Amino acid sequence: MLADTCPLCGSPLFKLRSGEIVCPIHGRVLVAKTEEEVAEASVLGVLTELEKGIVKAIAKSLPDIGSIRRIDEGESLARALIYWLDALERIERIKSHLQARRSSGSG
Repeated sequence: MLADTCPLCGSPLFKLRSGEIVCPIHGRVLVAKTEEEVAEASVLGVLTELEKGIVKAIAKSLPDIGSIRRIDEGESLARALIYWLDALERIERIKSHLQARRSSGSG
């Protein structure tokens, strides 16, 4: 058990053998010691939510692939999918960069 408490519910936090910090109520939590860490965690949270939304948009367009009748319809859908996949790739790059920076301890 750690001296820190969950920022959401105030329950004591626990550190698992894996090094992961968890709240017994909310599960995995990030503990930020500085304003920079808070900002970084906020950015990661926003990127994760954006990623989820894009994945939902892609999944929603999948049934349309089976109903393509003309080349121009297929091209339009392909352009949209490329756009979303490019956005996912950029999000992953940013998240990887932030996580690498965090693990190396540099700011």
